[in-house]
Amino acid sequence: MLLTNREQEMIRLMMSQPAGVSRDELERQLGVSRRTIYRELSQLESDIATIGLKLDKGTGSTYRLVGDTNDLATLTATLAKQDQVVTFDPSQRQSALTLRLLNANGPETMTALAAAVDVSVTTIKQDLDILEPALNEYHLQLNRQKAAGIWIDGAEGDIRRVLVGVLNAEINPYVFFRFLRDPQQTFDPVTHYFVERLPQEELLAANAALLRIKALADLSDNQRKAVLLTVAVNTRRLREDQHVEAQRHFDQERLFQDQQLALEFLAEMDSAIRQKVRVGDYQFLAVELSTIRGGLAGEPVDPFDLTVNLEVQELIREVARSFPGKFSGNTQLYSSLLAHVQRTAGGDWLPGVTMTNPVLAHLRDDYPELYHAVQQAADDVFGRDAFTGNALGYLVLYFASVLDHTHTEVPAAVLLITSDGPGTGSLIAGKLRVQVPEIREIKIIQVSDLPNQNLAHYGLILATMPLPGFKHQYLVITPILARDEISEIRRLLQQVKPKEATQQRQPSLDQTVTAFESLKTMVLAADDMLQHFAVTEITEAVTTSGATIDVMLAHLPDVVAEAPVVKDALLKRLELAPVGIPDTGLAMIHTSSQGVTVPYIGAFDLKTPLSLPAMDMGTIMLHRVLLLLTPNPVAQETLTLLSAVSAKLIASTTNLQLFEKGHYSQLYQIITEVFMNEIKKIDRR
Repeated sequence: MLLTNREQEMIRLMMSQPAGVSRDELERQLGVSRRTIYRELSQLESDIATIGLKLDKGTGSTYRLVGDTNDLATLTATLAKQDQVVTFDPSQRQSALTLRLLNANGPETMTALAAAVDVSVTTIKQDLDILEPALNEYHLQLNRQKAAGIWIDGAEGDIRRVLVGVLNAEINPYVFFRFLRDPQQTFDPVTHYFVERLPQEELLAANAALLRIKALADLSDNQRKAVLLTVAVNTRRLREDQHVEAQRHFDQERLFQDQQLALEFLAEMDSAIRQKVRVGDYQFLAVELSTIRGGLAGEPVDPFDLTVNLEVQELIREVARSFPGKFSGNTQLYSSLLAHVQRTAGGDWLPGVTMTNPVLAHLRDDYPELYHAVQQAADDVFGRDAFTGNALGYLVLYFASVLDHTHTEVPAAVLLITSDGPGTGSLIAGKLRVQVPEIREIKIIQVSDLPNQNLAHYGLILATMPLPGFKHQYLVITPILARDEISEIRRLLQQVKPKEATQQRQPSLDQTVTAFESLKTMVLAADDMLQHFAVTEITEAVTTSGATIDVMLAHLPDVVAEAPVVKDALLKRLELAPVGIPDTGLAMIHTSSQGVTVPYIGAFDLKTPLSLPAMDMGTIMLHRVLLLLTPNPVAQETLTLLSAVSAKLIASTTNLQLFEKGHYSQLYQIITEVFMNEIKKIDRR
């Protein structure tokens, strides 16, 4: 009995899901039409009958294999024998050809390409006709000459991007992280073909480096996968003496951290590679890392950047007008928007090259009123078309996650596996809670965290991608959760036996110790800042920002150890964007610097007002400076306190007037209240 690739996939799905596989699930997993599914099932039923097995059609919409144990074992053995046959679909075959041509040392012949993927020369010609315009989009040229052969020309950077793109597309995240855990794992023939073409030595070295780089600890699985493939392909090309030309206009300042990350990765490679690195190579890697990190995981955001705080507060207020009572006071929404807006406005979000997220394309249809409200609010607050495409999509996603988030206490526990990070997972979980009320608990994890889970706890496992080789029953869903997917989830949940309610877990010793340490750090930081807090009058007739900073720092000998270093940092902050608050005489200036010894917050009143650029591109007459200083590095608890002060400042017109005009005791009291509220949050954990 000879089974087609599609029949083999259908059999594996049925064997992995004893309760049966729905017709809709077969369509999704195999990526074919319902008509094709019916045709394949009919053929499969005929084929397996030759070894005594039957296809149980259940209620007419689910399918499973039934038969004698020995006959099932015979089918398993048949699958094992046929595993060695590599049969590509057209898209996979074109990916395989692209990899072969880009990695070739010279021109290839039509005959050699046909033999490599086991098709005719005519099929190869058709594939090349499809590949040529696709490669042109990436500035690569496919050359075909009768006497010379077939090869691809292009800049080294474009070649590296396409190599990464093909491997990223053809290797599923679940497969990718299984390989990282155990490079000796076996996969289905097509997957094995692409896994074998990974630069494996460089990939494992890159993964070892990534685990030690704290700046990349919060990447989603998709980002982590893209980073590792990018680093591995870049270093493999270096090993082969291929180099990227140095960039004439390389933004050293914006890409400073990415250069450091690139060098950290390259330092992990063996000495033969390190000696080959040229300026263009690490510049190129820095740009690629910046692109992958996008708006989701860049440098730490500035949580008390007043400009962005004001804009985010206004954005939430504008959207909330269409959805009363839904968004006000939601700290998670505020934090997510603050990070996204700050990174996007800072230029880290590069339209057109950010990784796609399938849920974003459907937000307009799923949430038409919300999408319109967020789009309109973003245009009003940030300027027309300041947020478009994926950048706008993520704004909508954060609001949608809050809109759908309801808590229901009901029987079943669900494990949701995604590779897109918490944003997509939260949106899916919100929809599930609303549309499938029998779900008691939803745990969202990334695919790389799967080995650490107690799968027996969950009545249903959902994944946003196939998990080839996964030994437990699971359902593949799309982020939009279509009606048929919801129906299938309900069907599977009906087969789950409710688990006994477990006693609420007490915090572990590690959690208790961590909370105590965090509490202690925050209390000490709050105490330091309140001890040093003062409202100081500057009597000198200062006429410039630099002179004002000099006078302020001179009053802080116990806070500032290196005044020139701190002054330089403050001036650079003023150059980034105006800090004057419109329609007031107040500005908030801040920095984190190695020249600062302890965290500080204080107010300085200018006897002689100073003209200062304002956030609305106008000017104000500066009467009071609210100065915030922190050491570098700084504890997260300190940033939380100062961020809370910043948020309090802009929460209302009354608060703004208090910070602008209030005397020492009024300011001391409101800052103390802010600090106490943040400390209580830790105490309640």
